[in-house]
Amino acid sequence: MSPSILINTVGGATFAKCNAQNQPLFRINAGISCEEALEQASLLMDCVNKLTCLSGIENDNGAMVWASHYLSEMAKAIIDDVTSGLQLAQGGGV
Repeated sequence: MSPSILINTVGGATFAKCNAQNQPLFRINAGISCEEALEQASLLMDCVNKLTCLSGIENDNGAMVWASHYLSEMAKAIIDDVTSGLQLAQGGGV
């Protein structure tokens, strides 16, 4: 059995753009294990799944839809950063 290679996030992905310059408010931290980062993305997407299902059933005036939007943006940033970490580990750069 070959030893596993530790691949980490690179810290380049951002989310939650704000202000007139569209600056990102948050960034994924560098150095997080990609395995742990993907676990967090999966948990976020589970919340998104549940919220979108509930919002389809109930009339909440869009609150669950907006919550789903922000959670999915966080999950996407994690996945984008993990992808960058994988590319870097494979020698492809970021």
